[in-house]
Amino acid sequence: MEKDSLGGSKYLLLIIDEASGCMKGFCLRVKSESEDYIRKYITMVQTQFCKKVKFVRHDGAREFATNSLQLFYED
Repeated sequence: MEKDSLGGSKYLLLIIDEASGCMKGFCLRVKSESEDYIRKYITMVQTQFCKKVKFVRHDGAREFATNSLQLFYED
């Protein structure tokens, strides 16, 4: 029997920085929220450390490979 979480989230987006081993988790209500969280996280990292993210690795799911995210990754 499935139960909703206290915040209503069903999905967990886990971002792992392989260089430092740092992990950041985001609770998502729908998978489509992942694009916004990925953009915010990459922007935060680039601002905080004044470095560009070299590459983003994912499992090939459609929510990580949208056209708008591909353009964002290239910039």
